[in-house]
Amino acid sequence: MPQRNAVAVRTPPPGGRKRAVAKRPVLARAGGARRGDATRQIILDAAEQCLAAGDFDGVSLRTISEAAGVDIALVNYHFGSKESLVEEVTERRAREVHDARVLLLEEARHAAGTVPPGVEAVVTAFLEPWLQRISSGDAGWQNYNRLLCRLTMMPKYLPLVRKLLDPTALHFINALRAALPKASPESIYWGYMFLIGALVQIMAGTGRIEQLSRGLCSTDDTNTAMREIVPFVCQGLRALERTGAEARR
Repeated sequence: MPQRNAVAVRTPPPGGRKRAVAKRPVLARAGGARRGDATRQIILDAAEQCLAAGDFDGVSLRTISEAAGVDIALVNYHFGSKESLVEEVTERRAREVHDARVLLLEEARHAAGTVPPGVEAVVTAFLEPWLQRISSGDAGWQNYNRLLCRLTMMPKYLPLVRKLLDPTALHFINALRAALPKASPESIYWGYMFLIGALVQIMAGTGRIEQLSRGLCSTDDTNTAMREIVPFVCQGLRALERTGAEARR
């Protein structure tokens, strides 16, 4: 009897009940994996919404589990801690934006041929994927935008922000160096920080521009923001290149 069982495991007979029984655990595992992935996404979406809207430190795993409509044991099972959950929430969309930015930059390099892409192409590749997403009407991206703005202002989470965003930053700093070869290294770093500062003003959505312009301009009008910010930043970067060249004379 033990020998027959061993043979059956290695070479199961075609058809019959044994084949159906052998398949069921595989299908159950696949179905369970799909359900697990779906549950993870539901929890991540709920965490993103709760962390963006509420008192950050006051948002607990129980709050998130209730918003997701799942038992808190599932949140603990999938993520283990609030810190781990925050990291995965932040990483999920940061990775997507990074990939989209790099793809646009590679397309610009291909179009430029044997020379580096111009500064306008580099700045556009950096800004466009983010502005398109936060203006898409997708509540998830709007929640993520608010969450990221909050995280960058919290010293506790700055190591996480650096870990997730520095690869993108360094990638585009190198692209700016190639586009502005006469600029000093210091000017390139400052120029990148000025670029980020201009973007954060759009991201923050404080309504300040609506007040100052008496309704003429809107934070939500990202098409106009994109049209205005690219030449503004590029002219500033070129000015840094000129001042750097003059300083070296």
